[in-house]
Amino acid sequence: MKPLLSMSIEIPRPKAVKKLSKLCVQGACLSSTLLLLVFTLPSHAQGTGKILKWKDEKGTTHYGDRIPPQYSNRESSTINPQGIIIKHNVPISTQDQAVDIAKLDQNRKDKALLDAFTNENEIDLARDRNLQSDLVTLENLQLDKSNIQKHLAENQKLVDSLTKQKKKIPADLSTEMANNQVNNAKLEQLIKERKLTIENTRQRFDHDKQRYIALKYHTTNNDATAAEMPTPVSSTEKNPTKE
Repeated sequence: MKPLLSMSIEIPRPKAVKKLSKLCVQGACLSSTLLLLVFTLPSHAQGTGKILKWKDEKGTTHYGDRIPPQYSNRESSTINPQGIIIKHNVPISTQDQAVDIAKLDQNRKDKALLDAFTNENEIDLARDRNLQSDLVTLENLQLDKSNIQKHLAENQKLVDSLTKQKKKIPADLSTEMANNQVNNAKLEQLIKERKLTIENTRQRFDHDKQRYIALKYHTTNNDATAAEMPTPVSSTEKNPTKE
């Protein structure tokens, strides 16, 4: 007797049943993925201890464990694994940065001032030393101007005498007078500039002296903490005394 052949008979299933079975398989995969994310993200957050939140230049919000360098100067937040914001970072404005830089610069100048002198009298001595060369230069310029003006006066008398006698004025005399007038104008400008330099130097040392006293003796005046440098004198602000 021959053995019966084993056969696998596939029972036809309706299309609706096949589609439902496929959806069930996809749903199971999706559920597994979601469960994996649920357990993985908290684990990652707990490992890093923080989640960072920031916005890009278009205003889109991003999350991650590190802010890209190009967004480091933007507003951001630090979130703990429970989703609570524990730190909010606000970028410093340009104006605030300028104020901070000015404060640091003033602190540096204050330290240098205190280190340079042991008392305020030394500041006066330093001022006098700085003014010495300018004062000598000014004196020489004034002497040169005086000599030129003397020559101009003498030549003018000669011209007046020749004119009165109806004589021709020599060409070399006219040239000399013209040159003296040009040099006299140059000397007047140099004297004016030198006087302004001297005045600005005096103001600078006077400011340093006031600032030094305020810092040294802990003056409570507001000027001690917010002293401002005097505005340098310019040629349009002050007319020096005529010689």
